[in-house]
Amino acid sequence: MKKKMVSVLCGIMACTMLVACGTNPNKGKETKNSEAVSTEDKNVDNNTNNNETESTLSGKIVIATNMTNVVDTTLAAMANEFMAAHPGTTIEYEGIKDYDSVISTRVSSGEAPDIFLVIDGMTTDTLDDYFLPLDGLDIKWDDIYFSTQNTGSDGKIYAIADSVNYAGFVYNKAAFREAGVEVPTTKEEFFTVCEKLKEVGITPVGTAFKDVWPIYPWVGWDIAQININGNAKGKNLYLGSNEIFDTTMVESMGTIRELYQKGFLEADIMSANWDQLKVDLSSGKTAMYYSESWLPAQIVEGGAAAEDVGMFPYPGSKGVYMSSGKSYGISKDCKNPELAMAYLKFMLEDGRHAKAISTLPADKTSKIQDSFVAELLSYGVSAVENEVTDPEFDKLRNKIELDEQSLLMTYVMEKDDAAAQSILDGWNEKWVAAQK
Repeated sequence: MKKKMVSVLCGIMACTMLVACGTNPNKGKETKNSEAVSTEDKNVDNNTNNNETESTLSGKIVIATNMTNVVDTTLAAMANEFMAAHPGTTIEYEGIKDYDSVISTRVSSGEAPDIFLVIDGMTTDTLDDYFLPLDGLDIKWDDIYFSTQNTGSDGKIYAIADSVNYAGFVYNKAAFREAGVEVPTTKEEFFTVCEKLKEVGITPVGTAFKDVWPIYPWVGWDIAQININGNAKGKNLYLGSNEIFDTTMVESMGTIRELYQKGFLEADIMSANWDQLKVDLSSGKTAMYYSESWLPAQIVEGGAAAEDVGMFPYPGSKGVYMSSGKSYGISKDCKNPELAMAYLKFMLEDGRHAKAISTLPADKTSKIQDSFVAELLSYGVSAVENEVTDPEFDKLRNKIELDEQSLLMTYVMEKDDAAAQSILDGWNEKWVAAQK
């Protein structure tokens, strides 16, 4: 496992991507901890009322989260609720900023938290190296989004989505009112709106370019395919293809490049950072940002009135991209799997965890009560769940050492159109060679 984690860590260093809501394929093989899991399965399956199992729960578990902003507030409150119902248990949250790198190191050294998130580099072929199967969890898996993406080749489920996000433009309605514009539904209308916003001194579209990761929606194969073509196959379309940057990707990446060329992004794009972007979106200094539904609540927390924040689909889109926020699993090294299983179920019941991090539960039976997502879906564009990505895509991408977000930065800043296309052509050639 240490050798595999070294490989994972190298992949992360070569291709870093913060996904506030990304989906990773999570297939695995047959577990080697069958004895521990079978005991837990009995506890869960024979426990309709939970009274008997509750009395046996004790000890401590640690949950590692990337939601550092709510570790001491809503997540702590959720843990306290569980501990009050189960005296003798201790639930501790650990907030980690550089999550993927830290977790990679911790897991490879045998110090994995009891419950942690699936990270980039873990594939459907390796999930059983890190997590216990969750099949004994008393949940109707057909009601949970992205369950197929967390199912191993052996038919066992190794992780569960903690929430669901929807991609679109987050916008400040007050800024729109000041510029006298309405929500654009076509690409032409979108650029007209940008022009009018610029005329009144408002930055039309924010990027947080300096921090790199915030531009991920513009160069995401899955997002681009659903938005532009309504195609749920996403990355799988590129396996066997001569182009990893095809016309669909050029359209998505070309849009942000055109925004830059027309002066519709931050004035000093190379110093534009994430923290300032959120401040500017809250104040209306910046009008729009291409992101997902986890963001609006943060803009409101930053001072914007809730009624002045909204979401609309990518202009002209044929589908709204859905993604899981993150997927949680129970470490194979967990010394108290019974408690971990009980708490994981508690997190997911009634959407507790999703509410704690201000997003939507991955439970299909839950009614959408988020006003931002309700507006996003009110424009008549259907939400689409992406296909499970073949692990071969990421293996090939890592093989050619493609960091698509850094590439996008270079592509956007290139003034010459022919030179910009040449950059993409070079990566297409590497893609073909890697497949051969």
